[in-house]
Amino acid sequence: MGLMYSQKDDKLITRSELAFLDTPPPMGPHHKPYPFDEYVNDVSEALIAEGLRISNEEFAVTKDENRMFGMMEVSPLEGQLITADDWKVVVGLRGSHDQRIPRGLVIGTQVMVCSNLCFHGNITNMSTKQTTNIAQRLPQLLRDAVHQIPMMSEYQEEVFDKYRNQRINDAEANDVLVEMYREGAFSSPQLTTAIKEFYEPTFHEHMEGGRTLWTLFNASTQALKPTGATSNMHLVHDRSRKVSDHLELLVA
Repeated sequence: MGLMYSQKDDKLITRSELAFLDTPPPMGPHHKPYPFDEYVNDVSEALIAEGLRISNEEFAVTKDENRMFGMMEVSPLEGQLITADDWKVVVGLRGSHDQRIPRGLVIGTQVMVCSNLCFHGNITNMSTKQTTNIAQRLPQLLRDAVHQIPMMSEYQEEVFDKYRNQRINDAEANDVLVEMYREGAFSSPQLTTAIKEFYEPTFHEHMEGGRTLWTLFNASTQALKPTGATSNMHLVHDRSRKVSDHLELLVA
């Protein structure tokens, strides 16, 4: 799914194993540690209440078990989300017992959850401190965030449909890629990769029906895929956002 963690500092863990982790005592009068498994269950209940199910999930904790990161791929209880079969909606979540990071939830078709603290979703981002009343505040915050999934997923499908239906010739594609490069969406090697992917896609279905903005979008995201454990995930997120913003303007 794309959960990024350090094999040196973190470890993968299952949902059932989260229940066996110790929850430490409060670090002060306003600090309320919230068990990781309860948080995951609260997110799950909010998704189910919205008519969604978790089709895949992955979690990791730091080796001192003080911080947790996770991703959940979701779809309706019956069928696929909207009509898409080439993109997924993902929920990312994180939290800590040592006050290093707040409880957070991100949702999107482009989600980054990394133990180096890169945390973003292109549909919604929620964050709350672990104060004494977190158990009362969090469920409603989660419901409000999850409630946006169907509406925003429909919007995202409309955008992607426009990408698929808008043909683009070679000269136009080259101009768009160079413009995004000038805006800081790519490094020079990434621009080269994006150009190659536009003309010779790794996945041939990205060019079904000819070259379109969908081809260009996928060429761009392919070029931005992280390579190696030392990748700057904050930079990846920033560049991904610039690509999406630029292309959405072309179909607005």
